[in-house]
Amino acid sequence: MNTFTIIAIPFFITAIIFLTLAARQRRSVWLIVGGVFMCSSVVNAVIGMTL
Repeated sequence: MNTFTIIAIPFFITAIIFLTLAARQRRSVWLIVGGVFMCSSVVNAVIGMTL
């Protein structure tokens, strides 16, 4: 496994947690943070797969 792939896994888990908080508490702050973590995990996973 590449370093980028290893980094993508905890980012994805963190994004799921923040998006769950956004759905439960109806706050846009959690949605923004969850979206940022989701985007960064996808980018890291794609970079990890290409290398």
